Amino acid sequence: MDYNQLPPFIRESRIFTENDKIKLAQAERLPTPQEVDDITGLPEIYELLNAFIGDQSSRNTHLQLKAKEYLQDNQVDMAWKVLLI
Repeated sequence: MDYNQLPPFIRESRIFTENDKIKLAQAERLPTPQEVDDITGLPEIYELLNAFIGDQSSRNTHLQLKAKEYLQDNQVDMAWKVLLI
């Protein structure tokens, strides 16, 4: 994926560094909707999704922070899954 093809919410994010964005852009493929759906039951993801019901802005911020943690561990695929929830 080309850097310019990143979704605007990632390109314009203040949470991700340029290096984070480059890592995301270098992903060989994006996860399928089923793969994204499969992680919603993981305890750390489930808690995030339920903690911010009704507050989409905070929810998105915390999902980006969680994705950043995965990027720091070089788990790019997992970071994408979180971002595509």
